[in-house]
Amino acid sequence: MSKKVPFEVGDTVSYTKTISESDVYLFAGITGDFSQMHMNEEFMKTTPYKTRIVHGVLTFALGSTASTLIQTQARSEMPSVSYGYDRLRFTRPVYFGDTVTAVYTITEVDQESLKSYAKVEIYNQNKELCVVAQHTLKFFEN
Repeated sequence: MSKKVPFEVGDTVSYTKTISESDVYLFAGITGDFSQMHMNEEFMKTTPYKTRIVHGVLTFALGSTASTLIQTQARSEMPSVSYGYDRLRFTRPVYFGDTVTAVYTITEVDQESLKSYAKVEIYNQNKELCVVAQHTLKFFEN
């Protein structure tokens, strides 16, 4: 008997986190991205943002956490891996201290290829969309 992708279209999960200054500095240390946009408050006062912003990729990474959570929620015994993200966009800046929510929603299930597709949307505490992407999960029969 063939196994099936453990999702249905519309399945969703969310993950919420307040992004702290230490989160940003730890991320910068891991990645080596010490851009003035993230590290230099005085410089940022001269920009349209007026203050430091969180790395877009750090905010986006919370979508990966939501991907893991939906797999845990499904309780599937089939192993899966991220097959990639498409159409990633940073639509609004995220600031230090913002509380963001990553919403991961299954939009398509391809049982033949054992893949699922999802939209990833990350909102700030004002319900403003900050990051969007499409994600593909690939499952394996074991």
